[in-house]
Amino acid sequence: MARRGRSASLRDWLEYAAYRGGAALLRALPEERARGLATRAARLAFARGGRRARVALANLRIAFPELAPEEQRRIARESWVQQAWNAIDALACPTWSDAELRRRVELEGLEHQRAAAALGRGVLLLMPHLGSIELAWAALPLHGPPLTVLTRPLSNRLIQREHVQSRAAHGAEILPHRGAALRVLRALSEGRRVAIANDQYARRSRGIFAPFFGVRSSTSPGAALLALRSGAPLLPFYLVRLGRDRHRGVFLPPLEFERSGDHRKDVELATARMNQVLEALIRQHPEQWLWGHRRFRHSPDLPGDPYRG
Repeated sequence: MARRGRSASLRDWLEYAAYRGGAALLRALPEERARGLATRAARLAFARGGRRARVALANLRIAFPELAPEEQRRIARESWVQQAWNAIDALACPTWSDAELRRRVELEGLEHQRAAAALGRGVLLLMPHLGSIELAWAALPLHGPPLTVLTRPLSNRLIQREHVQSRAAHGAEILPHRGAALRVLRALSEGRRVAIANDQYARRSRGIFAPFFGVRSSTSPGAALLALRSGAPLLPFYLVRLGRDRHRGVFLPPLEFERSGDHRKDVELATARMNQVLEALIRQHPEQWLWGHRRFRHSPDLPGDPYRG
């Protein structure tokens, strides 16, 4: 694992070589063949089990306790296939023309974005890791004000460098999420849109335990803090796959937040409201969410560690 201020390790270079080799293979294949290969590989990887598969199934037992184990397993397996297809899109989309991106990605609710941008305070986009989020970041710069994306850097800086280049290929500005508050506020003051994916676990030292799928889960308050401080409208936005090469992105109306004068309480309520919206979107398309992430760790509502074993 690469560390700040240190050169890449042998492991980093081996991971990078494997990444470049796999990427070159997938890019060289016809798209349909690449998707077929990715589908088989994803299903095999899930069937073999492993830590991430166990995490996904544990998450589904928490989120959908009413479903039979066979249905939980089907959702998890399909999410593996979706992530494999998303990887193909992420590798290919930097080479696509704007016209090709427009063909593949249709957007709804643009009137909500236009109305929000017209206020002149910038726009915050609240996004889940639903569908091909990399493709969303590529398509959004074609529709509306300039886009800034907050991301969590990969531990392997060699691969991270390529990811930043590919994510910026269609005009998005990429910012690491940590310590980015002032740069985000500046971007909003310039009328930019700032996309924040706020559906993953946050360290307990930085998070707020807000309800998510029926249990309190550590959630970053960053999006709430930025919305309340800047006054920028916050629009939920999500993208889902309709078919092998067709996607739909949807802008929802801006979320409304009350200001009680108690700043801490306002942030907690706003964070809970965001979780509620993200959960509703994931419930509509559970096969397309990123289930292999330990989202519910340290929840005070769960007996022990749900990922142990």
